[in-house]
Amino acid sequence: MDRNTITRRTALGAVGAGLLGAVAGPAHAQTGPFPNKPIKIIVPWAAGGGGDVLVRMAAPGLQQRLGQPIIVENRPGAIGTIGSLAVARSPADGYTLLYGSADSHSIAPQVFKQPPYDSKKDFVAVAPIGFPPIALVVHASHPAKTFEQFLTMARDAKPQLTYGSWGAGGSGHITGEALKQAAKIDLVHIPYTGTAPLLQAQLANQVDCAINTLPVVEPHIRSGALRVLAIVAKQRLQQFPDVPILKEIGIGIEIGGWIGFLAPAGVPAEILAKLHAAIEATLREPAYVEQMKKMTMVPDYQDQRSYQAFYLSEFDRWGQYVRNAKITLDQ
Repeated sequence: MDRNTITRRTALGAVGAGLLGAVAGPAHAQTGPFPNKPIKIIVPWAAGGGGDVLVRMAAPGLQQRLGQPIIVENRPGAIGTIGSLAVARSPADGYTLLYGSADSHSIAPQVFKQPPYDSKKDFVAVAPIGFPPIALVVHASHPAKTFEQFLTMARDAKPQLTYGSWGAGGSGHITGEALKQAAKIDLVHIPYTGTAPLLQAQLANQVDCAINTLPVVEPHIRSGALRVLAIVAKQRLQQFPDVPILKEIGIGIEIGGWIGFLAPAGVPAEILAKLHAAIEATLREPAYVEQMKKMTMVPDYQDQRSYQAFYLSEFDRWGQYVRNAKITLDQ
C-alpha cells in the first residue's frame, strides 16, 4: 500500500452510507422578508478552534445587521465533511450557513475515494473571511536555526526526520507532501487529530517539525518555545517580517488555506446578496479586523460573484497538489 493511502473506514460513519452524494433540496418559500427566523451557522470542526472563534466573534454583528438570532453549532469530524454534508442537505433558503475551508471543500472531496458531496455542485460561496497562513515550525531546542539548515539536515538525516500535521488529508498534510517534492527531501508524516494535539506534541518535542496554522502556534513562537523557519503565504507577514515565505527561498509553494461562509446550492441571489453584505460589514468592523490581526489572519474582501469564482478555482488548484502527492483516504 502506498504510504500516503490511509484507511479511514469509520471516518464518515456518522454520516451514513445512504447520505453520500446528497444534494441540497429546493429553496423553501419565504413567508416574509428574509430573514424572519434564526439563522444557523454550522462549524464542521471542534469548538474552541480558530475557525470556531472567528464565527462566534462575527455572530453578534450578524445578529444586529440581520435582525435575527445567530446560532452557531459545531459538527466536527472527517476533515469537516460531516458538518458540511448536513449543510448540503439543508433547504437552500439562506437560514443554514457553513464555515467552509480549503480542508473541507477544496481537499476532502478529492482525497476520499467516495466523496460525501460535490463541492462545486452542492454549495455556493457567500462571503470570504480570510487566509490562515501555514507555518513550518520546530521546537526551540532544534539545531536548525534557518529553513536552509533544516533542509540540509532533512537530506542527510538517518533515520528520516518527521513532520506532524493536524490530520491525514488536511491542508497541512498536502502542504508537507508538496514541500517534500519541491525541496527534494523525504520526511515521515505523522498525522494528529487536530491543530491542538499537534501543538502539544510539538511542545513536547515529539516531532522534528510541524506544519501548523500560524494562529495556533503564534503565541508559542512569541514565548520562545517554538521557532518558525518559514511561512506559506503570498507575501511576508507584518507580524513576522524577518521570516521568509517559501517562494522567496526557491520553494514554489503559495498554498495557504482559505476560510469563508458557504451555503447550500440554490439560495436565491437576493438572499445571497443580503447575507454577503451583512457578513462583510461585520468583518470590516475595527474590533474584528484587530482580532484577525492578533490571530495573524490575512483578511479577504470579495464580492459574492468573485468569491464564487475563487471558490471553484481553489478546488482545481488544491486538486493538482492532491494528485501529485497521491493521497487517498478510504472510508
